[in-house]
Amino acid sequence: MASIILGMGVGLYSLSQAQMGGVGGGMGGGMGGGMPTIPGTAFGGATDPSSIRVTEGLHVIPSVGVSERYDSNVFFAPKSQLQGLNPADFVTTVMPQLRGLYTDGQKLVKANAVVGAVGSYYVNNTGLSYVGANAGVVLDMNDLLSRWRPGARWTVSNTFFYSPQPPAFLTGGPLGEQANPLVAGFQAYRTNTTSNSVNTVFELPLNRTVNLSGSYRNSFIHYGASDVPQAPTLISQNTQSYTAGLITQVSLYDSVRVDFIGSEYDQGELGAFSARGGTLGWSHRFSPTVSFNATGGLQEVSGESNGAPFFSVIAPVGNLAISWNDPTTSMTLAYRSGITPSFQFQSAPMLNHMVSFNMTQQTPIRDLSGLLGANYSIANEYGSNSGGAQSWTTVQGTAGVTYRVTQKMFLTLIYNYQNIDNVSGGQQFAYDRQVVQLSLAQAFY
Repeated sequence: MASIILGMGVGLYSLSQAQMGGVGGGMGGGMGGGMPTIPGTAFGGATDPSSIRVTEGLHVIPSVGVSERYDSNVFFAPKSQLQGLNPADFVTTVMPQLRGLYTDGQKLVKANAVVGAVGSYYVNNTGLSYVGANAGVVLDMNDLLSRWRPGARWTVSNTFFYSPQPPAFLTGGPLGEQANPLVAGFQAYRTNTTSNSVNTVFELPLNRTVNLSGSYRNSFIHYGASDVPQAPTLISQNTQSYTAGLITQVSLYDSVRVDFIGSEYDQGELGAFSARGGTLGWSHRFSPTVSFNATGGLQEVSGESNGAPFFSVIAPVGNLAISWNDPTTSMTLAYRSGITPSFQFQSAPMLNHMVSFNMTQQTPIRDLSGLLGANYSIANEYGSNSGGAQSWTTVQGTAGVTYRVTQKMFLTLIYNYQNIDNVSGGQQFAYDRQVVQLSLAQAFY
């Protein structure tokens, strides 16, 4: 199940395969936080690629989104650090976007790409006004490989964004995606952030019931200056994550998979560490509407933190999810745990636990849908000798409605609440934030 990015006007999104309109279906084992994908929200303007049939050639679809929001804490910071500043503001955002859909003449290769800009103007804190950018592409070569080996699948994707205010709880994917703090639920103050991620996944049938699967992800996240007085510099880093394993269809409704998984975290002069291990997963479909998947395993965490090596430790990793999908209701309850790096105060591996609930519900009013979401994330320092215990706790709740005015126009009203509590060595960084946003998105095709 994919997710809305609840950036409340920043226009960020995660181009998961589901969000790219089903181009190159997922490999399984992933879970997202946040809200389900709804056309007309920030993830892709007013274009729903799954509803557009591209028979051959390139189709370019422009769209634009405009929004107005009230934000109770535009600095993402405690009031104690904002003396003389007004944290509440009204923000106007404009988000133009181009989406390109391509299919070659033989329909062997499909591409889905977007590029967009985000311009936000602040009424009370005009110095915070900014222009951001985001882009992404998914290349689907499933049909091309199926000519060589029926049932083979291969996709390659890339996502990029720049923004002064990245939100927590972006869409998750394979277990390695937890390297992204926006997936794990980490949220700090407002700070310039640049991120890029390249990902590839494949699946190769070995016989009728057993498939070989794998994935590789290479990403970076770089933090820059902050508008918050006395804000410490966040930790930029590069990450590589990979999986390799087997998927076995044991019955019509059950599949089992075993994977080797690993992640390498490079935090520059502050240190580097790795997490490597294995997982065992089970997926079951109870009915056409209800499905369940569970994955569990262990990883060995080793490396150095703040220039000092630490003893190898064993950490748990896994996820659990149950989903309901019918023509009117889409709902997922999920839990995930695993190692993720620290991005604030000091370098350290963190053991993260996250619970999410997502639901969309069609109402009796035609073309009007309700949205509901809740996320809870907690992470604690795990197995390092950095000298100071670190943790973060993030709580987020979202409720709203979206109305399809026409086939190409969507109106969305969303309320979002967020509570952040980060601790390091007895130093606490905590605040809450409330946002109400009304947005309108229009596609032109």
